Amino acid sequence: MVAVNARTIRFEASCLTYRDACLIARRAGRGATGRCVHLHLDATVQTSTAALARLVLLRRELLRRGRDLWIVGLRGRARALYDISRLDRLLPLLPAGHA
Repeated sequence: MVAVNARTIRFEASCLTYRDACLIARRAGRGATGRCVHLHLDATVQTSTAALARLVLLRRELLRRGRDLWIVGLRGRARALYDISRLDRLLPLLPAGHA
């Protein structure tokens, strides 16, 4: 699935913290540009469960407003934590080549 009207947010740090996820949520929530938000985490190899939980809440907020959130390029320990937590139904991944 490729969102035609997507807003792209690129996170460039190697570690995604809860604070970072809160800042991303604020940025994604501003304005109504893009029906879908693509959050690129290509540089991120580590994260916390709290950060992923905040992204799940962001997706719920966006869905209530008729928008959506897709994660792109998740890898390393961050991807392992995502897989272990079974977040695939709550926080969908978009293959890097499709964003």
